[in-house]
Amino acid sequence: MKIVLDTLGGDRSPAELIAGGVAAIQEYDIEVVFAGDQALIERELRKYPQVTRYSILHAPEEITMNEAPVEAVRRKKKSSLVQGIRAVRHGDADAFVSPANTGAVMAAALFNLGRLPEIDRPGIGVLVPTLEGRRTLMIDVGANAECDPEHLLEFGIMGTIYMREILGVQNPRVGLLNIGEEPQKGDSQALKAFAYLQQELPNFAGNVEPNRLVEGGFDVVVTDGFTGNICLKAYEGAAIVTVRYLKREIEKSFLAKLGLPFLWPALTKIKREMSAVHHGGAPLLGVRGVVIIAHGNSNAEAIKNALRVAKESVEHDVVGKIERGVHESLVHLGLVPVLKGAS
Repeated sequence: MKIVLDTLGGDRSPAELIAGGVAAIQEYDIEVVFAGDQALIERELRKYPQVTRYSILHAPEEITMNEAPVEAVRRKKKSSLVQGIRAVRHGDADAFVSPANTGAVMAAALFNLGRLPEIDRPGIGVLVPTLEGRRTLMIDVGANAECDPEHLLEFGIMGTIYMREILGVQNPRVGLLNIGEEPQKGDSQALKAFAYLQQELPNFAGNVEPNRLVEGGFDVVVTDGFTGNICLKAYEGAAIVTVRYLKREIEKSFLAKLGLPFLWPALTKIKREMSAVHHGGAPLLGVRGVVIIAHGNSNAEAIKNALRVAKESVEHDVVGKIERGVHESLVHLGLVPVLKGAS
């Protein structure tokens, strides 16, 4: 299996990302195609003479975080991001992983891979740990700033298929992220979305408040990308602050310091479970290929885990199962013409 790793465009140095790619080669038995500056990649890989299952895709251009995504993708054809996704399109690689500009990854995927049939808006899904010990897929968390109820329905269907086929959840419960649990809560858009999802999605289970998301009870939570991205970043920030706050208070107390050796393993596990590093990357669901978007600040471990997510997505035929599952669901619901723009 070949997976392209974009070594440019993230917050960390290419050396850090390459180290993650090397770790993935060793642990997951995959071949990594390192996309980026060839001379730099070759220099870094000399540090790992034991690693041989790799190739290099020379791509001298870089799309940075502060560039306009669509314009950058159109202008920088030789960028690691565009070249990497094109490798998937042409069958030279099975998947693509990047910590670069999310909007640019989305644009490049749409331009070069295209959407799956009957999908109007691909969505980024992130698995969030819960107190129940199981994970909830939140979608969308950054691909679409504004969404119609029909798009949220697509997210719900794709999320249902992902949870059922990849994580083995037999009957996933789908929730709508909202400011309250009651059906009458939210703005006009939320009210329309609730009514539509309740009418059309058999496994829709109602609204879920952001503070209840981590408690569990829902397997898939749908929202627009703007709200989802804010919720996700607030969640990640709260996890980091909580651990830091506990450490600070422990340092103030002599008795607490004595107990730290016993508490530290638990604190470390909590931080790890709630960290984006542990989960690696988020799949862009709804495009014709496996595309995994890693956190912009991904370190070597996060990149290694993102490559693991890509490998699992290919092995489980996520793209094929979503394509077939969405079609079957929409046909069953009689909604194919609706989502194709018919009145």
